[in-house]
This record gives sequence, structure tokens and C-alpha cells, in this order.
Amino acid sequence: MKLIEHIPLIKQMEIINRLNFFKEFTLNERQVLLESFSHLYLVHQNRFLFKQYDNDKQLYIVLSGAIVVFKHSHLVDLGTIEPGQFIGEGAFINNRERSTSARATCDTIVLAITPQALTRLPNVIREKIKDRIIEGMSERIAKLSEHIENHS
Repeated sequence: MKLIEHIPLIKQMEIINRLNFFKEFTLNERQVLLESFSHLYLVHQNRFLFKQYDNDKQLYIVLSGAIVVFKHSHLVDLGTIEPGQFIGEGAFINNRERSTSARATCDTIVLAITPQALTRLPNVIREKIKDRIIEGMSERIAKLSEHIENHS
């Protein structure tokens, strides 16, 4: 994973403006988040974003590309995280090691937020991030429920 440092703010804003995750954020809130509280990383194709049992606690929002999620003990993929979706919320929220591994299926850019940065964010931005995480987790639960129903 390589830190990306030289993308102009305007280009970063263009990228996140297209993503559903940030739809409730004002332009100013998006700018504050990008300038002060997050980092962009490039994960090359077939490289790991993180591995199961890692102690990395960051929340990652996929800006471009895709990340496949899996457990080392299983040969089946658990899902694919696409632009506008997030990954790593379990370790981020509960301060625990990673329960899955995540690998880029193609060159992928992610925005990373640390738990420490979340606590320093202005309340309105922090609440919007929490709302998006709750919405995303709710969608995942609904998909899992549907999957279980279809395979029982």
C-alpha cells in the first residue's frame, strides 16, 4: 500500500463528489475531511489492503477500483467492496484485530481514516461518517439475510 501525496485537492474532491458515501456531506465538510483527517493510498492489483489478524484499525473507503474480502481459512470470497463502499469498520469501531483479509482486484485507491482522526473531526462530519457506517452495515445485514433465506 502506497501513500498518495500529490493529488491536488480539487482532483480529490472530484473523486469523492461522485461517491454515494459522501452524498450528505457539504463541500466544506468534504474539504475538511480530505485536508486534515484522512490519507489516500494506492493498493496495487493483487496486493493486500490488510490481512486477517492485523492490528491496523483504519476505516477504508474505496474511491476507485475494488477490494475482495475473504478469510484465510475459507477458499470462498466473502464479498467485493466497490467505489463508495467502506471496509474495516469492525476493527475501526471495536478496536480489535482484523477478522478478514482484503486484497485489491485491480489498482485501487482508498481513503483511510484512523479512529483517532474520527475523534478530532468536527461533530457534524463525525456524525455523518457514523451514519454512513450504520447504513452500510444495515445494507450488508439485509444482503446476508437474503442470502441465508435463498440457501436454506
